[in-house]
Amino acid sequence: MLSLDPQELHGLLLSLPAERTPFIWGPPGIGKSAIVRDSALALGLPCVTLLGTQIAPEDLIGVPRIRAIEGGGAATEFCPPRAILRSEPYLLFIDELNSAVADVQKAFYSLILDRRLGDYVLPAGSRVVGAGNRIEDRALVRPMATALSNRMIHVGLETSAEAWLAWAARAGVHPLVVAFVRARPDRLVEPPPVDATPAYPTPRAWHMLSDAVKTVRASLWPAVAAGSVGDRAGAEWSAFAKRAAEAPSLEDLAEGRAPVPRDPELLYFLGASAITRLGAGRAEDGTLAAKAVVALAKVSREVAVWCVDAALSGGLTGPAPQAFEAHLRTDGAQVLVDVLRLGRYAREG
Repeated sequence: MLSLDPQELHGLLLSLPAERTPFIWGPPGIGKSAIVRDSALALGLPCVTLLGTQIAPEDLIGVPRIRAIEGGGAATEFCPPRAILRSEPYLLFIDELNSAVADVQKAFYSLILDRRLGDYVLPAGSRVVGAGNRIEDRALVRPMATALSNRMIHVGLETSAEAWLAWAARAGVHPLVVAFVRARPDRLVEPPPVDATPAYPTPRAWHMLSDAVKTVRASLWPAVAAGSVGDRAGAEWSAFAKRAAEAPSLEDLAEGRAPVPRDPELLYFLGASAITRLGAGRAEDGTLAAKAVVALAKVSREVAVWCVDAALSGGLTGPAPQAFEAHLRTDGAQVLVDVLRLGRYAREG
């Protein structure tokens, strides 16, 4: 079994024939569910999620009821759940499939191979995607019968800091989290602890920390960080966040009222802050971000190129991203030329 990065997996989910079912293997918290949902959106299909650990066989096959039949007499028919019983095509995501008990796994046989549950047939064009953890992830995993596994195309999902950072730029992840992962990509994901430690770094855990940082007061950040990504990574992030307080504001940096810091961690934080501004929606925020990136380029071309590439290839739309690019083109910023020359951002013109 080969592993794909998030972009490759997304492409696979979009291009597989609708009647073939992929099964995605990977550790908890690396974004399997998010990729499936994004793929459903790209395909124009609603995404219905079932958790293998939270359903019983009758939740799929349906509960029986007695129905009168023509000519007299009665027959038993099974009524599938309303979430599945649809007339238009959709994507059915079966998460934690290999964590389900054997009887539930058996209930999926005809669904995965024939797109059928009893008398109900999924609408033409519907897709089914399965996912689950591996035994080495120390998650709840049960043996998968060969009759079930042989009905699916198995691929692994590997983590990619570059892909996660590109997603984080679009998703509005807090600059302190984006900057830290950019500076320490080795901390994005780590194997589950061998002891009973409940928290450890995963893309999902960093996203949780980002959400918490936006609402929790700064004095509680160390506790939230340790509780989200673990003691070690949490302590490192907390120290990084404390250092970031020393960074100048983007306004002072853009207008030349403050020098560009030399500390790489502060440079990453300022770069991430500039990218975040592009989600604000105002044209002046885009211009400010562009001026800040041009200033950063005087000290670190690497950080500036990352900012421009993340901003232009992140799929952001609206006045702010447009003003960002317009200022870089009007200003003749070399950093934009570098990104276009490297081919990391494909665009006409």
